[in-house]
Amino acid sequence: MRINSLSLHNFKNHKDLKVNFEAGITCITGRNGAGKTNVLDAIYMLSTCKSYFNPVDYQLITHGAGICALNAQFANGQQLDLQLQIEQGKKKKLKKNDKTYDKLIDHIGLINVVMITPDDIELVSGHSDVRRKFLDICISQADRVYLNCLSEYQKVLDQRNRQLKLFAQHRHYDEIIIESFNSKMVPAGKYIHEKRMEVLQKLNAFFNEIYPAISSGSENVLFKYESDLSLGEFSVLLTESINKDLALERTSIGVHRDDIEFEIGGYPLKKFGSQGQSKSFIIAFKLAQYLFLSETLGSKPILLLDDMFEKIDEVRAQKLIDLVCGEQFGQIIITDTHSERVRKHFENANKTMNFVEL
Repeated sequence: MRINSLSLHNFKNHKDLKVNFEAGITCITGRNGAGKTNVLDAIYMLSTCKSYFNPVDYQLITHGAGICALNAQFANGQQLDLQLQIEQGKKKKLKKNDKTYDKLIDHIGLINVVMITPDDIELVSGHSDVRRKFLDICISQADRVYLNCLSEYQKVLDQRNRQLKLFAQHRHYDEIIIESFNSKMVPAGKYIHEKRMEVLQKLNAFFNEIYPAISSGSENVLFKYESDLSLGEFSVLLTESINKDLALERTSIGVHRDDIEFEIGGYPLKKFGSQGQSKSFIIAFKLAQYLFLSETLGSKPILLLDDMFEKIDEVRAQKLIDLVCGEQFGQIIITDTHSERVRKHFENANKTMNFVEL
């Protein structure tokens, strides 16, 4: 997978921008605030139909404009022309080769990217929903059934929670209604749980190959999957938790509560890991995602590295660059404030380089 060119119109701070990319490495340089990260976010959005940083679509439109457009040409055995349009007050539209998607979900998995940014520290320090989102995006790019199960599970979960609130308001409980929701949640939830366990095992294997190559220590690191569904049969757990659900007016058990626990030296990374250890952990975790997608899909994703040299020390930065310049990795797009710093890190890389100044 590679991107050949990208055009932005009224996207964030870019009123009109055109960028061409090399098959090897493209480095986007410029001062802080020039919009380097926004270019990476546009590429990510053309892959997932969502911004990496902002969940509110209309806030991506340049201030004062009513509409924005992203246009790009990708290649993966065939030429793909994508056009994404966001208009305030309307649903975003995506076209592939001039044909509009009926549902954006049908696009997920066609363009595969992995993005690493300083904000990824939230994977360690943030709430469990940050880690679930990472896992869901990772798996959804490779498994259409998983994506559909996620959509179905969330829809039924929302309906079940609304019904629980209605039961509380009217002081009335109907077991048949709850069972109708449970019967839909259980198969979707079981598939999600099984797939998450399977993929995390694969990610663990890749992670343990990568982490020693970019870290400065020899500490024992791992991550563990935590899920209510590990406690028993999902249908039984839902039945047993109904009194608690009625009291809380929400579904208290299920894969929507899953989490990933990161450990270093047998202790939680969130509490006992240093800043450097946390950064190395996250980078290795994201690169494990890259290798998983590459192996599963038979195609190398596009790797987006945002402002990495400002946030990690020079030794870790060089180890990262040495790793991603290997044969396992394909097209790389990186942002930095100083082109010479990038040249220094990549001077021994056997890849073509292109510099774009914003």
